[in-house]
Formats: sequence, C-alpha cells, structure tokens
Amino acid sequence: MARRLSAGVALGTLAVTGYALVAPPAQAGPADRPEIEVDVSAGLSGHVNLAGPGLIPVTVHGSPAVDVTDLDLATLTVGDVAPARSEAGAVISHVNDVDGDGDGADDLVVHVDKQRLTASGELTPSTSSLRVTASSDDGTGVGGAAAVAPEVSLELKFAEDHRVRGGSEATLRSTTGASLDDVRDVLDRHDVSALIPFVEPAQAAALATATSQAQARSAEPLPDLASWYTALLPAGTNVDAVLAELSALPEVEYAYPSPEPAPPPAEPTPDLTPLQGYLRPSDTHNGTDAELVRGDARVRGAGLRVIDLEYNWNPFHEDLQLDWSSDIGRGRFVRIDTFGDDHGTAVFGEIAARDNGYGVTGGVPDVDMYGISPVENLGNGRTSWRPGPALAFVATLRDEAGQPFVRPGDALVLEQQTGSPLGGSRYAPLEWIPAVFEANRVLTAMGANVVLTGGNGNTDTDDPMYTLNGVTWFDPAVQHSGSIFVGAGGSGLRPANPARSRLSFSNYGQRFDLQGWGQDIYTTGYCNVLCAELGDDHNRAYSRSFSGTSGAGPIVTNAVVAVQSYVMSVGLGPWTTAQINDLLRATGTAQTTNPQENIGPRPDLRAALRSIEVDAPATELELNQRPARDDGNYTNPTVTLTAGDGWGSGVNRVMYRLDGGPWRTYAEPFRVVGLGTHTIEYRSNDANDNTEETRSVTFENRGRGE
Repeated sequence: MARRLSAGVALGTLAVTGYALVAPPAQAGPADRPEIEVDVSAGLSGHVNLAGPGLIPVTVHGSPAVDVTDLDLATLTVGDVAPARSEAGAVISHVNDVDGDGDGADDLVVHVDKQRLTASGELTPSTSSLRVTASSDDGTGVGGAAAVAPEVSLELKFAEDHRVRGGSEATLRSTTGASLDDVRDVLDRHDVSALIPFVEPAQAAALATATSQAQARSAEPLPDLASWYTALLPAGTNVDAVLAELSALPEVEYAYPSPEPAPPPAEPTPDLTPLQGYLRPSDTHNGTDAELVRGDARVRGAGLRVIDLEYNWNPFHEDLQLDWSSDIGRGRFVRIDTFGDDHGTAVFGEIAARDNGYGVTGGVPDVDMYGISPVENLGNGRTSWRPGPALAFVATLRDEAGQPFVRPGDALVLEQQTGSPLGGSRYAPLEWIPAVFEANRVLTAMGANVVLTGGNGNTDTDDPMYTLNGVTWFDPAVQHSGSIFVGAGGSGLRPANPARSRLSFSNYGQRFDLQGWGQDIYTTGYCNVLCAELGDDHNRAYSRSFSGTSGAGPIVTNAVVAVQSYVMSVGLGPWTTAQINDLLRATGTAQTTNPQENIGPRPDLRAALRSIEVDAPATELELNQRPARDDGNYTNPTVTLTAGDGWGSGVNRVMYRLDGGPWRTYAEPFRVVGLGTHTIEYRSNDANDNTEETRSVTFENRGRGE
C-alpha cells in the first residue's frame, strides 16, 4: 500500500534542539577587512537548497600565501555563524586538496548548519555570497566570500499506477493515460525551473528489464524507481505550501526536501594498536577470523563485484592497484574532492587491498572492486548530492555484454549517512531517505547484497521521531528493504570500549543486524602511520585508526562476500541477503553491554562457514613398519589413522574395516596379524555429516599371527 509523506514530517523545517547543535560562540575574530583575502566556495557547486535541514560544506582554498592548517578554527565564522561541531565538541572539518589546482596547498572544508545560517539572516532567498572570516595562529586576519545560488530542491515520487515518464516538465506524461493537469498546475504556479528524473529516459527500458527479472525472484511487488523526480524551484518558494499542495494530490506519493550530504568522519589522532585485528581470530583478538579462512581460495571473493557508494577514492594506491575503470558513474555521477579521497581509499583497503606481502590485505582480496559517487552532474557546472538517483542508476547499469552490471551475489556497501530529525551532526541511516529505501528494495530483489552503514548520530532508530505519516520507518516488522544495517562496536583494545560494546556515536535500534569494529582499523589511506618512512607518498598512505560505522560496514561486507563466495564456489548459491544475514547473526558473537541499544552481533566468519561447510575430512593411514623387504611386505604392522577437517566443522568419527569385515569406529592404533594379503578400508565424517569417500590400502603380511 502506498504511504504518503506530508510536508515537513521528516526532512522539512525543524526546530533546532539537542546539545550537539549548540555550537559555542566564536571567539573574537578578524576585522571585516582581513589582511589576507582567500578564495572561498560553498556547497557542492555553489547551489544551496533552502528546503530542509542539513550542513553546507564551505571550503577555504589554500594558497602559497595561506596555509589553512594554521587557521584557528575557534575564530572561523560564516557570517556570524560558527561551524557545526560533533558531539565530542570538535569542529566538523577536513583538510585536503579539494580543488586539485596543483599549487601544493591544501584546502580547509568546514560544515555549517543551514538552519543557523537561515535563523541569523545570513542565508535568505536573495543571498548571493557568504562571507567567511578567520584568524591564523599568529593573529593574521583571513577572509573571503563564497558565491552561492539559493534555490529550493524537492524529491517527488508519482503514484506508480500512473506510470509517469518524461525527462522534463514539458515532456511529463502518464503512460496509462491518467491526467497530470493538477500536478502541472501546482508546479507551474510555483514556477518550477526543472524536473529531473531519477532514471533517464534512455535507461528506463533497462530498469524495467532489471526490475522484471528481480520481480520474478521476489515475493513482494517492487517499487518503480522511474517514478522518482527532483524538482527545482525558485529560492523564494514557500516550501511548506508547495509540499502541502503536492502531498494532497493523489498523483503524488512522496514529496520532501532533497537531502543534504553528510561528511564522512574525520580521522582521530592515531594510537598504536595491533594491525588489522578485525580480521584476526575471534577468540583471541575479537576479530572475524577472516584471516584464517582467507587461505581458502573459495572465500576470497573471486568473480564477485563489490560497489562502494563513496564520494571519492584513490585507485592508484600501491595496495589497491586499480585505475579509473573502477568508477562506474560514467560521467553522470562524478567524484568530488570536497571530502578528500582518504575515506573511500580506507573502505576499499578494508575490502580489496591486494594480498601482496606488504601493506595491508583486504578481507576478500580477490573481489572486483568498484565505486560510484552519489553526486550527480546536472550540467552547466552544477552538481547535487543525489543518493537515490545514484542507486537507481546502479540498478540500470549494463556491462559490456549488455547484461545487468549488478548480478545476483554481488555486494553494495553504502558509505553514506543523512540528517536525522535532530539536525546538525546527529546523522541518520541513509534509508531515512524514502528514495534510497525503495532503491535498496529493488537492488536486493535483483540479488545484490546491500550493506548499509548505520550512521554516526547516536540516535535510537526506534525513537518516534523516525516516523513518516504514522509508519515507524525502521521497524523491521512493518517494512524492510532487505539491506543489512551495520553498527559500530568496540575493538576491545581500549578499556573504555569493551569488545563488541556499542560505541557512543553509533546509531542503534531493532533494525540493526550486525556490528563491526568502529575504531582502531588498520587500512589504506589517511597517512597517519609510517608517513615519514614512506616519504609522505599519497599512494603509500596507511591508517591505523579508521573509524565510525564507515569502518564497520566493510568488515561486515567482507563476511557477507566471503560467505557468498563460498556457497557459490560449492554450488549452493547465490544466497539471498536474508539467508546470509540470518547465518551471520546466528553464528556471530553477541554484543556486550547495553543490549537494549542493539547494534547486533559481530560476525564470526569461521563459525559461519563451519556451520555450512560441505567438505569431507581427509584421513591418512600409516603402517608403523617400513617394508622389511624390497617386495613391500610387512610383518604384523601397527595401523594408525589420522583425520583432519581444515577450518571445517571438525572430525566426528573415523571408521575402518579389515578384509571386508564389519565397519568399526577407530579409537586407537591397532595391529594386523595373520599371514597373507590384507586390505584396510577407511573413511571419516565431520560434524556436518560430510563423509569422505572410502579409501583403501592392501599389503602382504609375512609375520606370524599372535
């Protein structure tokens, strides 16, 4: 049944509450006329959506005259508004080469709460620039103006029974013949400037084919992603009025402000921790035991694709050895440097770093690794954060043979989060965006294993604030996209964070399925370990402290892919996401502390694979005497049977029989007496009742019976 989303229920204008949003007042800053003028930019391409809450990235571009690392963040303001701060009180910022101008100077990105800018009068429909000021450590005043173009951006979904298609307002039509006059009337009266389909007309047929094939495997009807659109309206639009009018129309199923991008977590100061403990044995290192089973070629991910929804990454890292063919955005969805490329490089490294004897090794190093940015190129130098359209685009992709790019068994890890009703840095899981929820339903029905990082917002997804028109959005008994939700748990390397405890920043709730380490993760990127020794080379950068649900997501993805790789290799797969999720939850190691704040168990990959292993044990037979003569004869030899099951479920019983007699259970070595020819048959089975093929040995005994 269609659910209608009214204006402002989840993503519209909200009151600013909660201590995380209360930024302290800026200290005395530089004069209005700074001593040094710098280049400043705002948003992804200068466009700022006046509808809904969220953070706006503002970039101070470094130059030979200004080293942005010398700026005192406590003095930085955008107009009169200080940057947003994390729950820990730190300014949300990143330093990296955003503009790629090659001048050797890094750029500073801070994030400013849009609601505070609006409340202070700094951001209005007529605003054309945002003034940024700051002081350097020596008191020098620095400032500049960022050009902005305010607008209103909304996401709409038309009722599926209308089968609305078209690439613009002018070509908008219902393929079932239904009238869209009332829709056009609302859009015209509010002077809509553009109506952009999530799925381009040229891709509609590919989507229909993919959805039809997925529908054949799914027990429930799948949403029509081609019914989704983005509407752009003038900055002065009355957002509440247009949302109310659109939501009142039976032709419109959803209408809400377009979401804002959420920055990835900044790297904390590194601390010395064991390398890649998250892949080590579960009983001694609180790991997933991936390191142990990774020696089996069947669990290394060969032939499977993993796609990371990521802003940017460095494919040329020495431990990844990729190129830009790893980017499947195909020019429509473009990588951006606003948040740097270290976050994506770290995620790639956890999953797919090469097993090459140096650096780190990914959990499933033989997978084919790809990425796609959720930032869409809308033309004329304009970009916009659009995760829903990006996921719909993935569903439509075809490979060189014309087959769906996403195949049953492939995995997607969604390394993004979005704003919660609390605003500021209290982030929500990406599926709080209805378009993402529906895209994930289609992708999981296509056979993809979607892993979703649960967000670093310290919010309870069972809280009533996560309700859309009476629907408890994250209640799995009410609705479920099929994706796996991942929370961040303690590594066990710090006394304050016991192993598998929920880390304070991680979202939690009954919708969460599994957890991974949310701290102390050793991977590629960031360069906070061995930097000097490796020459501060960006392609040789490693981190020992990647963190957040961003770090936990790849750990769970590794477990999902390893299981899928195994079941497909032995002819049992591909498995659905639900099958793999159920297995990992049932065999995982339980959360510690405050289980009511659920983030799920930590996968134990060895335990999971042992429970479904199909390999029989291997038994070796040894006769204790070497043949006494060159003819190979023995004299009353002692027989020893030894069986092993590798990483499997374990040997249950070793059996043998002598000269066609009854089968016996082997308990200890035994002697064979009596002259003549003897044949010993033997085999073993394991705890999963996998039985070895019977083997035999025949020998001549020249000894006398005893």
